[in-house]
Amino acid sequence: MTIQVKKASGEIEAFSEAKVRSSLKRAGAKPKVINQVLAQLIGKLHDGITTKEIYRQVFDLLNQYQAGQGYRYSLKGALMQLGPSGYPFEKFIARLLTHLGYQTQTQVIVTGKCIDHEIDVVATKDQQKFMIECKYHNRSGTKSRSKDALYTQARFNDLADHFTQPWLVTNTKLTTSAIKYGQCQNMKLIAWRYPQKGSLEQLIETNNLHPLTCLTFLNHQDRQLLYQNGLVLCQDFAQTDDQKLSSLGLSSKAISQIRQALKHLS
Repeated sequence: MTIQVKKASGEIEAFSEAKVRSSLKRAGAKPKVINQVLAQLIGKLHDGITTKEIYRQVFDLLNQYQAGQGYRYSLKGALMQLGPSGYPFEKFIARLLTHLGYQTQTQVIVTGKCIDHEIDVVATKDQQKFMIECKYHNRSGTKSRSKDALYTQARFNDLADHFTQPWLVTNTKLTTSAIKYGQCQNMKLIAWRYPQKGSLEQLIETNNLHPLTCLTFLNHQDRQLLYQNGLVLCQDFAQTDDQKLSSLGLSSKAISQIRQALKHLS
């Protein structure tokens, strides 16, 4: 019997064991653990179960069988927690690109041919300068659409004297039309599952550049406090001593949890 799953978009699709297996593998789960998680999960499924509930079940089971590995599995949700505004996502993208060898600035005002523009991220590398539009979504199932690519290109047209190429970076998927338009305009697109090589999750996982929101035990207040003090990546904590974290207002319990979590993300 095929179990029907309800996606965040409201669409119904058949449950795919292969998708769950693949996501666990990407998160670093051991083969034995993947089999254990799936064996437990199958018994909990029912028609109409949501993808959100499946994710929660898998997250809990993964942490049960391979302690701490859930921090990696929570990446997609963690990117959506980089809010409530889009600014933390912009800071995250800037930090990610810095680790990849770019020089970056955020929220830069640039004068175009017609008007002034506030650019989310300006990135420079090899004497090339890139205008980066960061499209942040906090709802599962939401995609960045062709209008976002059109908007990015329109801004670039007014700023073409200042930049080499426009980029559109989003924490969710892109629609087919957004990809088609971006490719036609020679726009660099980075999104969840796009491109096939160099997608957002691949850049994060390959370079171990997880956002601090992967640390699911941090509450909203703690996250905002850390953003304000320039801490956006889990890696940032490795370079920040306990005294500094304590002075920011983090409890000794939170600091201890952070240190323990970093062992699973290193």
